Amino acid sequence: MYICAIMVSCKQESPADIRTLHRTGNSSSVPDAHHPTTEAPETVHRTVRLRLYPGDAATGILLTAIAGVCRHVWNHMLADQERRYRLWQAYRIGPKPVPTFFTLGRRFTQLRNDPDHAWLKDYPFACVRYSLKYLADAYQRYFKDPQTEGKPRFKARHFTVPAFTIPDAVKLDRDWLYVPKVGWLRLAGSNLYANCQPLTVRVRREGTEPNPKWYAYVTYAVPAAQVKQPAPDGALGLDRNVGQATDSEGTVYALPDTDPLDANLKRKQRALSRKQGWGPKDKRPKSNRGRRVNGQLQKLHRKRKRDDATHQASRTLADTAHTVVVEDLNTKGMTASAKGTREEPGTNVKAKAGLNRAILASGWGQLERKLAYKAGYVVKVDPAYTSQTCSRCGHVGKANRPSQAVFACQACGWALNADHNAAINILVRAGLPSVPVPARGTGAAARGGAIP
Repeated sequence: MYICAIMVSCKQESPADIRTLHRTGNSSSVPDAHHPTTEAPETVHRTVRLRLYPGDAATGILLTAIAGVCRHVWNHMLADQERRYRLWQAYRIGPKPVPTFFTLGRRFTQLRNDPDHAWLKDYPFACVRYSLKYLADAYQRYFKDPQTEGKPRFKARHFTVPAFTIPDAVKLDRDWLYVPKVGWLRLAGSNLYANCQPLTVRVRREGTEPNPKWYAYVTYAVPAAQVKQPAPDGALGLDRNVGQATDSEGTVYALPDTDPLDANLKRKQRALSRKQGWGPKDKRPKSNRGRRVNGQLQKLHRKRKRDDATHQASRTLADTAHTVVVEDLNTKGMTASAKGTREEPGTNVKAKAGLNRAILASGWGQLERKLAYKAGYVVKVDPAYTSQTCSRCGHVGKANRPSQAVFACQACGWALNADHNAAINILVRAGLPSVPVPARGTGAAARGGAIP
């Protein structure tokens, strides 16, 4: 079973509100400053990943064809939008062509009624048209933040995962799913929300071309009372580091060792770059050997070790405390390249590149997004000097960190794990009382309260 949330909400509360929540353990007692009359939602959205069995090769080919039509319509409408914009930019005649889902949908209806594209009527109308919703959303993201979001790009056949969406009127009968123009297909896998209302289904092909596997991502409207609730009270601070996270009680959530997997990925990527037509500048026809290696590479990418680890860590945190306090980290700035410019070249570029890869592989964003819908509240605080501040006396100094793993206060002599100390500071910075720190050591030092 693979369950994730696609619609979550995370709001930052004031320290006074969080203290009230920490004492009472009642989320309804926390006022919402932006929407004072907002009540808890009656339903939430949850997505379940189930195995889909086409039954025979012909049905699998038909599913692939529907996904291919969605890709064709995306490329056609993207080219049409760019052509319309170039003409408007050159002549300024008429209104500016705006690529909204409504306008793209009207153009798709005209395209479908065109005699040259009459074959589009052999495929489900709603599923194919909904691919334009993703195109319109991609344009809106680009218009909102052109510096970060790139323009929508054309989808290549061999680099696009075949997939399509059933946007509404989903028909589910126990372990059977009705796909328009295809028929009833069998589903397999445990489903916690089988009795809830299905909203949308994303059908996706995974695996190599000779042996593909199909999956259905079913989104349900789940009553809030049916969803597993977080702990009724309590709060934890969480310090996220490279390869692991540590909470204010000293529990370490380590990521699995992915070095063998990363080595295999690099080996397959090098092998793929040497195949005919698969290099970055190789314009020759793509070879079948390259397609085979590309399938093996995709199979390696589907090993969700980090995703599974962050799911388990977020669930443990939510079951332990109602409120989780994290640092408001600027991951994009932290992972910026150090190569500099031609006039002012950077230093230690390779070391910084390795650190950037390690930070991005630590799943900080994944853990935060999963906590947003599993925990009761997620609070973000300023991360400045949390690793250099003593959690006992409050002394701040760079010398308090003699090594990466050890914190030793130069003022009061307090010593413990550096990540554990930072997690306590993160919790206190949100206005919450720090948890009692147990004595840690070996032998006689760890017994009978030898350490105060």
